This record gives sequence, structure tokens and C-alpha cells, in this order.
Amino acid sequence: MDRLDAMRLFIRVADTGSFSKAAADLDIGQPTVSRRIQDLEAQLGADLFLRTTRALSLTEAGEKFYARARSILSDFEEAEAEVRGLDNEPFGQLRITVPHSLSRVVIAPALASFMRQYPDLSLDVISDDTYTDIVQEGVDLAFRLGDLADSSLMAKRIAVTPRSLWASPIYAAQMSAIESPADLPPQDALHLRHKSATHSNWVLTHMTRGNRVELRVDGRFRASSGDMLIQAAQDGLGYILAPDWLVCEKVRSGDLVRLLPDWEADALPLHVVWSGGKLKGKARLLADHITEAMKAQELSKKEVA
Repeated sequence: MDRLDAMRLFIRVADTGSFSKAAADLDIGQPTVSRRIQDLEAQLGADLFLRTTRALSLTEAGEKFYARARSILSDFEEAEAEVRGLDNEPFGQLRITVPHSLSRVVIAPALASFMRQYPDLSLDVISDDTYTDIVQEGVDLAFRLGDLADSSLMAKRIAVTPRSLWASPIYAAQMSAIESPADLPPQDALHLRHKSATHSNWVLTHMTRGNRVELRVDGRFRASSGDMLIQAAQDGLGYILAPDWLVCEKVRSGDLVRLLPDWEADALPLHVVWSGGKLKGKARLLADHITEAMKAQELSKKEVA
């Protein structure tokens, strides 16, 4: 086996902590992975892994080799990119993970043009509202909404979207005399469900006066899907707090209108997250492409008036 390929296999096993997971990711048999790692250890004259029935971990030699192998592969891929013009004509597979609602509204519609532009590139998309372990799953790029927890992963913010209150035209007409979010019927709040709590806290700011109102949201309808909340709002069950990109289709079709337009919540950031090094090659190209797609979902003042 080529030494660079051996390094790639070793890193995949180390990242996943499992011969079987590495084999599944690379679509080869587990015995083949085990044999190739043994061959690599024989070439190096050192054990790279501590093997037990319950766990697989790096030895001291394995940790040193891991750091050097990553650096060598990074340098090689960068040199290869320069020769091949990878930044302009990417090839191979790109595995990404993205929240379901963002996938449906923004990511999926943008991927066709991206793949037509780069015909030698294949995409493997994980659409999941839970946080995928991007190292364990071999993910090249993750799109994540909201503020990020401290992590050893690399991240870049590519969009920030205002969040406003939205409702059906009929429901908004019924609330036309209301001037503050504090006056809205609390039972009509349509909100995301959380495993750790039955309620949400919404904080909205008056865009002119600057005063803030905090709402404890515990309405009759909650769901784990933003699409379900939009449907409930469209059907007149109440109001939602949502970013432009999530509601833009319904706003442009007239199914949703802005409720209390002088009030906004803190903007919702979108980050791309990856495991290490610089954001480059096909991952950077896709991040740039989705950045432009997010801009297309921004609602103008005329559209929300």
C-alpha cells in the first residue's frame, strides 16, 4: 500500500477509534483495515494502537506519528491542489452535515448549481437537526446554526440573519392593536421543543427605542421541526419567532406576514465547522456558494412591509 494511503487509513482509524468504523467510511473490509495497519506498524517498527476488547487508543508512538502524518498529508494536499488547480476545479467526495430546515430551504436548492459547476465533485449530505460528530462521521464541513460551544474544531461565521415574529395575515389582523410582544397571547406561541425544557425564552428589542422584552414561551404547540411550526403559523394557530431564510417562501407567497415589525430578536448566526487546518479547496468553495445562497433568502423592507 502507498505510504500516503497508509497514513490516510491510519488517521481515519485514529479519528474514529475503530477499525470497523474506518472500514465502513472507506467502504473496505475490516480485516483489510486491520491487516494494513499491522503492515504499517511493521514498516515503522512500532505499535501505533493499544488494542483492548472495549477500546482502541493511540500509543505514545502513535500520537507522535499521528501529528506528523497529519502535517505531511496537509502539505501534500496543498501541493496537489496547486498543481491540479483544486480551488477552481474540485474533485472527489465532499461530505457535509446540515440542519434539516436549512437543508430544505437553502442548501438543497443551491446544490444543483454547485454540482453543475463542478462535475467531478460528488456530495454526501447528512441532514440532521442533532449535532453530528464530524470527526467520527468523516464530515468535511458542517453547517451549524446559533452560537457555538467552545470546541477544538475550526469555525467560520458565514451569515447572520435577523429574527422576527411571523403569523398568518388573519392572525396578524386580529393582533393589530397590540404594540408590544408582552401583550401577545402566550398560549399562541409556536416554539421549538427542547429535550431539557418545556419552554423557551424569547428576548425581543424595539428597533427604535431599544427597550427589550423577555417572553417565557410555553404555548400549546411545540415541535422539533421548523417546517411544522411554519405550517402551524400559516394555519393561524399562532405566531413564531424565525429568521428570514426559514419563512421567506411563505412571506413572498403571502401566507405569512411580519407581526410587530418594530421588534426583533437577536440575529441567528450560521457557521461552517470543520476539523482542522485552513478552510480550503472544495469545502471553501461550497461555504462561499452557500454564503451567496443565504443572501438570496434575505427579505427586503418592501417584502415585509
